[in-house]
Amino acid sequence: MDSIKDKVAFVTGATAGIGLACAKALAAQGAKVTVASRNKEKVDATVDAFIRDGYQARGAVMDASDTDTCINAVVDTIREMGRIDIVVNNAGGTDMRRDTAVENLDLAYFHDVMNLNVLSTLATIKAALPSMIARKSGSIINIASIGGITGDFRDTYYGIAKAGIINLTKYVATQYGKQGIRCNAVAPGIIMTGAVTDNLPEAVRQIFREQNALDTLGQPEDIAATVAFLAGEGSRYITGQTIVVDGGMTCHNPTIAQIRALYS
Repeated sequence: MDSIKDKVAFVTGATAGIGLACAKALAAQGAKVTVASRNKEKVDATVDAFIRDGYQARGAVMDASDTDTCINAVVDTIREMGRIDIVVNNAGGTDMRRDTAVENLDLAYFHDVMNLNVLSTLATIKAALPSMIARKSGSIINIASIGGITGDFRDTYYGIAKAGIINLTKYVATQYGKQGIRCNAVAPGIIMTGAVTDNLPEAVRQIFREQNALDTLGQPEDIAATVAFLAGEGSRYITGQTIVVDGGMTCHNPTIAQIRALYS
């Protein structure tokens, strides 16, 4: 737990869901956390709540779809805090109404999804690298998705983007490992964030639960625990990897639920 105490962490999309849980987990272990997100009011409220809880926190306003704001948020963190030790790239997403099956895709929307997910991740990493290289130390954690590993009936661009993040993770790990910098990705399955509970009916959530090897659905804290592990010295020999945190959804033959029902 002490391995990240007083280290400087930068977390994007940190005012809700997985990002908020990651920021809390790092702060609870003593890191000085920059809470980065696009809504200033939410950023300020989150920072105030962290400080009331006794955590060390500051805010940064950045829009993941605007590369310049991503870079500026990292640069400002380094300027104010003197360095950056941990980067958690969580911000991203897609519009499921526009991100359809291939035949119905709006090709112009491709660039929006890539900018929001891949380019923002690349920008924050690029901005953080000089500080990490100077100190010969750093841990970068990118939030991917099982959608970047498996196929789906929609969210085509999102899957392409998350696959890109997984491979970007390998490239960063390969290029900067000798300089003491580690880079890993976390690929969540379904996680019970507000966005999921607001958009997925209970019947759909139960389908996911039935497909999981574990009889439960994930919580943001499950991802945050993995991120905190990857940020610290306990994972010092892990780099270039994608840790799948999906309750076992992708570990088995996809027919298992139906086969089990036949024999039950």
